[in-house]
Amino acid sequence: MALPLRAALDLRVSTARQAQHDVSIPDQRRQGETYVEPGASATNDHRPEFQRMIEAGTAKPASFDVVVHSFSRFFRDHFVLEFYAGKLAKNGVKLVSITQELGDDPMHVMMPSTGIQTGSPIGVEKKTPS
Repeated sequence: MALPLRAALDLRVSTARQAQHDVSIPDQRRQGETYVEPGASATNDHRPEFQRMIEAGTAKPASFDVVVHSFSRFFRDHFVLEFYAGKLAKNGVKLVSITQELGDDPMHVMMPSTGIQTGSPIGVEKKTPS
């Protein structure tokens, strides 16, 4: 019997257009502790809710895994993404994307650091109206 996923959600949109049409926060919201940052860019870590989530995820014992819509919602810079994912992993916290599958085999482990994204077949992404 599978245990339920313990999850903390990092919910973020960069623009008002995304918030209304593309990857709205309600679309990203599921269940669990939520860390919401409407209008915050993932190009840096100067995000209070992001820092609060990292602090909670590195506290012993961590009670959740981090679930994001896509890895770019967590952090745009792949090296910094790996830094924070590693920091969480040291405390047993997994970083999971609901739109990008990342397996445990060597090829999938290497892919985030190369900037290659998986799990979003061409033509399946959400499109915003022009």
